[in-house]
This record gives sequence, C-alpha cells and structure tokens, in this order.
Amino acid sequence: MPSVSARPHRIARPGRRIVVVGTSGSGKSFVAQRLASALNLAYICNDAIIWRDHWTPTPRLEQLDEFERATRASGWTFDGNVGNLQVQENRLILDRADTLVWLDLPKLDVMRQLILRTLRRSRHREELWHGNTENWRTSFASRESILWWSWRTHVLRRRQYTAAFIDPRLTHLIKIRLRSRAAVDRWLMAISQNCK
Repeated sequence: MPSVSARPHRIARPGRRIVVVGTSGSGKSFVAQRLASALNLAYICNDAIIWRDHWTPTPRLEQLDEFERATRASGWTFDGNVGNLQVQENRLILDRADTLVWLDLPKLDVMRQLILRTLRRSRHREELWHGNTENWRTSFASRESILWWSWRTHVLRRRQYTAAFIDPRLTHLIKIRLRSRAAVDRWLMAISQNCK
C-alpha cells in the first residue's frame, strides 16, 4: 500500500483495524477514540493493557495474551507505539492491522499539548485506567516523568516510523502520516463527515 500524507483536498481513508502511533503526548488516544466513535469500531487502550493498578506493569505474557484477544475482532482502533518490529506484541498488532496512522507532530507542539494535559490530570486527579492517576511530583519532578520520556523519545519515534513506512514487511498497511495538529483535526473532521 502506498503511504499518504493527509491534506485538506484529499481524504486519506483508513481501513477497519487502525493503529495510531506517535510520541507520547501527540494525541494517540484522542485520535483512536475519535476514529472508533466515527467508524463504529472497538477502541483498544494500550495503556490499560500494559499497566495495572498503582502503575504496576502487566507481566509480558499476560500483555501478549490480552493483545491477542483484543485484536481478534474485525474492527478496532489501537493507541500505542509499535515501532520496534522485534517485539512479538508489536508484530502481532501490525500483522492484524490494515492501517497505520502516524501523528508526526513537531516536538514543541507535542510538549505544549503534553504539559497542558499533565497539568489538567494532576490538578483534577483524573483517573486513567485501573485507578491510576498522575500527580505533580511524578509528572514534573521525576526523571521517570511522561514529560521527560516524551522529550527523550521524540527522535526515536520519528526514526522508527520513518523506517516502518518503507518496511517491506508492512506493505499490507494503509499508511497515513499527519504532521500538525491542524492536519489531524481536518482529517478527523473529514472522516466524521463521510460517515454521516
């Protein structure tokens, strides 16, 4: 499948098994949930599978089993980074997917979004999955914070997904690369309007 950069005059149409990737804070969950709603698909939350309560990582074999069960359905969206093709779970998801949507936003835009989201979550003690919440100390004053993680991995994600878009093992995928928040918003609006 050829890859497509979504533009206002051309709607890049996804299939029905959609993986949304991008640096932490780029909007993967938002986009995956909006697509699931617009296209009447199941939504698979990567973080709800890989984390248990109190931010305890799910054992790897359990993760693999949950990913396998969740992606059996004929239609779903998934929000998580699957750029390392040596990881069994990533290959399972990508082999079953028909569309890869890459939110390739500029680093400063991602950081602005992520800071605002983290402030909101910390202030309101927003419950995420399995009762987990973000707090000020772990979000802003820790080397393990999501902000630090996103800053450090932005270049890695760009390298991984640039390679994925030309990888011969992934030619079965429709590939859509969105390079700005405005492009993401236009694309989602076009998808929603086409589904009415």
